[in-house]
Amino acid sequence: MSSFIPFFNPRSVAVIGASQDLASISGQPIAHLKSKGYTGEILPVNPRYSEVAGHRCYPDVASLPMAPDVAVIAVAARRVAGALADLGRKGCRFAVILSSGFAEAGEEGAQAQRNIAGTAREFGMRVIGPNCQGYMNISDGIHVGFGAPYGATYPAGHLSLTSQSGAFGNSIVMLASQEGIGFRHYVSTGNESVTTSLDFMDAMIDDPQTHVIAGYVEGFQDAHRLVGIGQRALRAGKPMLVWKVGTSEAGARAAASHTANLGGAMALYRAAFRQAGIIEVNDVGDLADCAKALLPRRFPRGNRLAVVTISGGAGIAMADRASEGGLQLPALDASTVSALKQVLPSFAAVANPLDVTASLLADASLLKVTLEKLADDPNVDMIGLALAAASGKLAVELAREIVRVSQERDMPILVAWNADPANVQEAYDILDAAGIPRYQSPVRCARGASALWAFEAARTRIGQQSGEKPLVLHRPEVRASIVGRRTDLTEYEAKQVLSAYGIRATQEALAANASDAVRMAGAMDAPVVMKIQSTDIPHKTEAGGVRLGVQGDDAVALAFDEIMRNARAHAPQAALDGVLVQEMVGDAHELILGVNNDPLFGPAVMVGFGGIYAEVMKDVSFRIAPLVRSEAEAMLRELRAFPILDGARGRARADIDAVVDTLMHLSALAIDLRDVVHELDINPLFVKKAGEGVRAGDALARPLVQAHLHPRLHPQVAEPQSPEVAVAATHTDR
Repeated sequence: MSSFIPFFNPRSVAVIGASQDLASISGQPIAHLKSKGYTGEILPVNPRYSEVAGHRCYPDVASLPMAPDVAVIAVAARRVAGALADLGRKGCRFAVILSSGFAEAGEEGAQAQRNIAGTAREFGMRVIGPNCQGYMNISDGIHVGFGAPYGATYPAGHLSLTSQSGAFGNSIVMLASQEGIGFRHYVSTGNESVTTSLDFMDAMIDDPQTHVIAGYVEGFQDAHRLVGIGQRALRAGKPMLVWKVGTSEAGARAAASHTANLGGAMALYRAAFRQAGIIEVNDVGDLADCAKALLPRRFPRGNRLAVVTISGGAGIAMADRASEGGLQLPALDASTVSALKQVLPSFAAVANPLDVTASLLADASLLKVTLEKLADDPNVDMIGLALAAASGKLAVELAREIVRVSQERDMPILVAWNADPANVQEAYDILDAAGIPRYQSPVRCARGASALWAFEAARTRIGQQSGEKPLVLHRPEVRASIVGRRTDLTEYEAKQVLSAYGIRATQEALAANASDAVRMAGAMDAPVVMKIQSTDIPHKTEAGGVRLGVQGDDAVALAFDEIMRNARAHAPQAALDGVLVQEMVGDAHELILGVNNDPLFGPAVMVGFGGIYAEVMKDVSFRIAPLVRSEAEAMLRELRAFPILDGARGRARADIDAVVDTLMHLSALAIDLRDVVHELDINPLFVKKAGEGVRAGDALARPLVQAHLHPRLHPQVAEPQSPEVAVAATHTDR
């Protein structure tokens, strides 16, 4: 964060293209600085004026009496590059480019933006934008930007926010402030030509006054950093909230045209969020609900929530949302039930949710005893309290009891309270001052509680993983065999790659003629599968190039001839390597495993149920490589159909350990071959009974050089689609 101190607390701010019209875009940065009482140097630059808003105006950057800490560039796009170079020569280290007309406006603008990045690198400058609206150090009242929101006043606090959208980011600040969220820093990052949202998020981890980090994201150009930064935030105790838009095809297209960021595959973003402990939010209210719970930094030991209401309906609503958020509503300890029955009315439902009835409105001592007993219950980790419209003089007493129990027991208590503020403002102020999260509805209260557990669970997991190391394998001979290759590897070749990384394939051999096929099948002494092998025929079934369950010399010879004949008819110019003769595996589950070398995230590993499950159910899980073992286990267990592998309904348990081993080896392969392999999958991976291992039944590998030959694999030109769809579209008919 130290490198950003001159940015957030500048001693001098230059405005390039400053206008005497303080209502204009190039005049507003000066107007907002002055209205907020900025005490540093304001340095307008414009050859047309000698003075702007009472400040000497300089004709050019070279004339400035000092190198400004921050320069705001508000000139036409064609003049930005020159202004930036002048600032670089002057020694300025931070430039905020408000100008638009760059990568969001087509190829000519994209080239201009690349020129900006080159100039910034030449002079070692950090550039925010172009096409941004500025930033605010809300804690210190330094607002640098344009737009009416920069002239407003917001509550200071400990949430720092980045936004790739300027106007909408401003709206988030305004709306979240109305929800009671206090802000530390806010940055509109625009097109992120040089300095990115992740640069700021990374720095905010080290800011002692930032307790929660949030971001509105259309697409990270440096997404490969996301997992590392998120995990660093976890270790520092700083929750990260990300609102990722562009999750639909229409949304992804809009995001790409808006700030020229690549929308990316949402499945990979969510995989990174899981690995990094990042909490995904989907609205301003959602962001505010999570932030309210997380900002006080009072975290639960576990996910067990006790719900207390004066209305049964509120308890049901809170219980439903809590369950969706991964929380449990445990049965109360017998001693707790006994104690509560002694003090609550006989008609009160002593369970969880606990309905203490409206009798609470006449006797605050009921809440005191209830909260104390629940806080002492060994089955309870946090309490959700719904007080409906409780008001009057009792409200202050209720608020004080909530604060006292929470502080004395170090117990997270979240409150849903929707009384008219005019009648209970003092009570609300007591809760707010003590950092008790307060919500308008029970459902939003439960969302806050689920965010508390999501962060604590992720922090616990990352702590447990501290002793784990990913598997590392180096196979230079495999890399050398793929470098420069412009065609897909055949199944036989791909399986040799797998074998080099310790992933076992089915027993098989490549036959060049019918006699070879007969001999190979005879050695296996069982029914075999026979498949055409050609780099020019990726879809073997469509070419009539697959036969299943072939047995006997005559049948094998006949199948060989038919497969070769069909292949020649299907693709007359294809180079045919021969026919793969393969053992036929029965009594096994079929999974699909894969590697997707994403241009934003780098290598990602996927597992799911194979066959029709890959196409229809899309029951798959992704992680960004490299994997540690517990992460590989987690991605397997989060499959909806995992109970089938785990021996559901008395069936034999599959060899789950062998699948996890395979994922670890696939992760090592993905990292070792990241510079030469674009895509690889195993479909199916036959999973035998526990102790019997796995076998790769089919495989495909696509060299990295092939990406430009397959537009659907290139997110800059392809229709946005999830990796699940991409996998199903390419590899389900082999």
